[in-house]
Amino acid sequence: MAHLDQLNERIRQLELEIAESRKAIGDIQREQLFSEKVLDSLPGIFYLYDEDGNLIRWNKEHETLTGYNAEELPARSMLEWFSGTDKTRVAERVNLLFENGGRVDVEAHLIIKSGQKIPYYFTGVRMTVDGRRYLLGVGIDLTDLKKTEEALRKSEEKYRAIFENAVEGIYQTTPEGELVNANPAMARMLNYPSVDALLASVKDISKDLYVSRLARQKFIGLLRRNQPVSGYEVEFNRRGGQRIWISLNARPIVDGNGELRLIEGIIHDITEKKRQADALREREAYLRKENIRLRSNIKDRYRFGDIIGKSPAMQEVYELILKASATNANVIVYGESGTGKELVAHAIHELSDRKDGRFIPVNCGAIPDNLLESEFFGYRKGAFSGAATDKDGFLDRADGGTLFLDELGEIGPNLQVKLLRVLEGGGYTPIGGHEVKKPDVRIIAATNRDLQAQVNRGIMREDFFYRIHIIPIQLPPLRERKEDIPLLIEHFMKQAGGENNQPPITGEMLEAMVRHNWPGNVRELQNVLQRHRSLNRFDLLKGAPRQPFQEKDRIAGLPIDAQGESFQAAMARCERHLLLKVLENNQWQREVAAQALGLPLRTFYRKLKKHGLIRHKKCQI
Repeated sequence: MAHLDQLNERIRQLELEIAESRKAIGDIQREQLFSEKVLDSLPGIFYLYDEDGNLIRWNKEHETLTGYNAEELPARSMLEWFSGTDKTRVAERVNLLFENGGRVDVEAHLIIKSGQKIPYYFTGVRMTVDGRRYLLGVGIDLTDLKKTEEALRKSEEKYRAIFENAVEGIYQTTPEGELVNANPAMARMLNYPSVDALLASVKDISKDLYVSRLARQKFIGLLRRNQPVSGYEVEFNRRGGQRIWISLNARPIVDGNGELRLIEGIIHDITEKKRQADALREREAYLRKENIRLRSNIKDRYRFGDIIGKSPAMQEVYELILKASATNANVIVYGESGTGKELVAHAIHELSDRKDGRFIPVNCGAIPDNLLESEFFGYRKGAFSGAATDKDGFLDRADGGTLFLDELGEIGPNLQVKLLRVLEGGGYTPIGGHEVKKPDVRIIAATNRDLQAQVNRGIMREDFFYRIHIIPIQLPPLRERKEDIPLLIEHFMKQAGGENNQPPITGEMLEAMVRHNWPGNVRELQNVLQRHRSLNRFDLLKGAPRQPFQEKDRIAGLPIDAQGESFQAAMARCERHLLLKVLENNQWQREVAAQALGLPLRTFYRKLKKHGLIRHKKCQI
């Protein structure tokens, strides 16, 4: 019995050992299956060679990529996959690996079953098991990578060809202005023998290339908005002291934080284009001045823009306006209050090269002394209490245009000094600012004072006076051009909507207005007519002197004693009298008479017919 128990115990132990062995075998099989799945999932080929070059292990991808099946693969030795220099190079690297260990990396063309050569990257390590050495490694197909590299190479070659052979200048700079790259066209454009010479000479383009540093700063400011700049015109220095105008197109290159790191630009030489444009502008200026010169010869003008009058004194004013508009010199307009000084200033501006700029009128007498400087020069935020934002001054707003200074005599010596500096090109600094501004401004001033007397009394600086007093224009008071009163009346009546629904201007009223002294000039006349139109009251009748009509009260030789006639009747009678007088003065030669009046011949005939003069015995056709 004891022997039987021992036998049963032995059987149970064997059963346990068999169960453990089966479990171990199952674990090994699962591990092997896992390993095979891992190997089969690798993106490239997996291989294990012994030191004799025999393939021991491989993955499924090895079969798929090479075209050889599981029975064919072991028959191929390691070096049979390569040919030529690839084979020699792989053999040398593998031998070194088996001798020294470590790791091997090599690129070579793998010959697959179809005979096609595929670029591969192989990497492997030496592994020693039971004294035998093995090569364990993987291979990655480089076909797509090689195609990408080839495309990049061709693209780079194409870019390099464009870069080297482009007619336009191409360059790269840092935001600080360091020139880091350029093409031959840019070197030629800037008169350098080579790109290397350009890069060696130009270290800071702000100093070495840009004529104006402000232009460079403005350009960088545009790029810092992370937007391309197109057609930016700027002047560059060339080697040898010459200058050229260029049109600059550029784009910013920013980092991940949006910071500007590089600037890529293309430049075109537009010097000749600029010269042609300047020549065209000069030609236009010449033609405009020639037009003004021809127009200045036109006699008997009845109006000039919004200025009304045909008297000899006003004809002289028109001549001065035309001549002043053809220059850029400062102008001073003298005249009593109400004579139309601002109208003259505006007419000069509209006829000048500055007509596209702004016309900024300033009443110097209406600005408190403590505000004059801030109003003229502007100020910066925080310059004083209440300066919550930046404010442009009159000079800023008139940049490129005309600044009209009415009542110039009201400006004190302190402001005169600062304005004189601007007039002499020294510029000005806004209150609280640091930058010096140099505006392109033309000054037209006006005053009803004797500025020369103010200079003599020390109220006005002599140097400031002579900077302003370049082209003086003296406006006559209305009492010295009474022949213009009928024209002014007609003009103001038309402005008010014609003669309909307006009280008539009688001959007696016209006579009173001609005899009046007009201390308020044209403005007073306008007020009288407006009061007459609004209140149907003519104040001058009460205050006008009743004295016998004298020859000096005639208008251009025309009788104005209207004897109660309406304004229209008096004007018609004056017109008929004028036509007869001109015909008599020109021996009744109609063409000569029409030319003397500055009328077209057809208009002259129509007026003759209107007044019944076409049948006159000396006017027979």
